[in-house]
Amino acid sequence: MLELALCLLMILLLLAEFIIYGVGAQKLLRLRLRAYETALAGFFLYFGVFQAAALPMVLLQRPFHELAALWAILSLLINGAVLLLARRELYRLAFGMFCSLWQAKGILLLGALSLVAFTCYFQSAQQYIGWDTSYYIGTVNTTVYTDSMYIYDGAAGTVSKYLNLRYALSTFYMHSAVLCKLSSVDAILVQKYVVGTLCILLYALILFAMGKRLFAQDTRKSLAMLIWGMLLNYGFNTIYTTSSFLLLRGYEAKGFCANVAIPAVFYFALCLWEGRREREHWWLLFFVGFASVPLSMSCILIVPALIFIILVTEWIVRRDWKALWRGFWCVLPNGLYLIAYFLYTQGYKIPIHQ
Repeated sequence: MLELALCLLMILLLLAEFIIYGVGAQKLLRLRLRAYETALAGFFLYFGVFQAAALPMVLLQRPFHELAALWAILSLLINGAVLLLARRELYRLAFGMFCSLWQAKGILLLGALSLVAFTCYFQSAQQYIGWDTSYYIGTVNTTVYTDSMYIYDGAAGTVSKYLNLRYALSTFYMHSAVLCKLSSVDAILVQKYVVGTLCILLYALILFAMGKRLFAQDTRKSLAMLIWGMLLNYGFNTIYTTSSFLLLRGYEAKGFCANVAIPAVFYFALCLWEGRREREHWWLLFFVGFASVPLSMSCILIVPALIFIILVTEWIVRRDWKALWRGFWCVLPNGLYLIAYFLYTQGYKIPIHQ
C-alpha cells in the first residue's frame, strides 16, 4: 500500500514538474501559451533536459548513483529558479486552469474525468508478458541494483562488450531508474502505475488540446472529442494499432512515441497551419524534436520525417523560406542522433570498461 501511495505521489510531482518546466520556458523565451500548451511544453522540455544531463554520463559509463544525485540537485535548482522568477506566471496558470474547468462543469467534464481515470486503471490492471517487458523493466532493475547504466544486458544480466546505442541513446528508462532509486519503489510498479498513467494523461491532454484547436476554443466540444477519442481505443486494441501501446503497453517508450510524441507533432502542425502565434508553436515543435529520442528511439526517424512534411507543406502553401530554416532546427537533434546511430551500426562502438 505504501508503494502505491508513493506511485501516486510521483505522478502528482511529475505533473507539477511539467507545469514548472513549461512556465520556466514561457518566462525565459517570452512565449504566450495556453495552459494545456504550457503543460505539453514542460513535459517535452523536462525529458529533453534530463537527456542532456544523463546521456553524457551513460556514454562515459559513470556509476548510476551519480546520475540520481545530479538529477535531484538539478531539479531542486530549476524548481527553485522558476518558483522565484516566475511566481506570477504560475499563479496565472493555476487560475486559468481552474476557470477552464469551472466553465466546463457538468456531465461532460465528469464523463471525461471518469473515462480517463478508468483508462488509467484499465492499463494498470492489464498483464502483458513479452520480450520487451522483460528487457525494459529488467534494464531499470539492473541499473538500480548494479549501479551502472547499460553495462549489463537488461534481459540476460550479463556484462555487455559494447554500449548498445540502440537503447542507450535514449535515457527514458534511466529516468524510471532514477525514480526507483529516489523512492525505493520497484521498477515494475513505477513502470506500470507511474509511467503508464502519465502516458494516458498526456494522451488525453493532447486530445483535449486538439479539440480546442478544431472547435474554436469550445471547452465542451473539446471534452466531447476527448471522450470520443479515448473510447475509440477500446474498439481498436490490437497488436497492430497504437491503442495497444496505450491500453496495454503504455509504460513502454514506444507507447510515448505512438500516443504522445506523434500526436503532439500533429497538434502543433494544426497550430502552424492556423497561422496564429507562429513563433510560440515553432518553439513547441522544437521541444518535441528535442525530446523525441529521449522519450523513445522509435522517434529517431518518424518525428523528423513528420516535421519535414509539415515544413515543406508550409513552404509550398506560403512560400515562406523561414519555415525551412525553422524546421531545420526542429529536426537537428534527431539528425545528430541518426548520425551517431548510423556510425554505431557501421562498427564504431564504445567498448565497456570494467
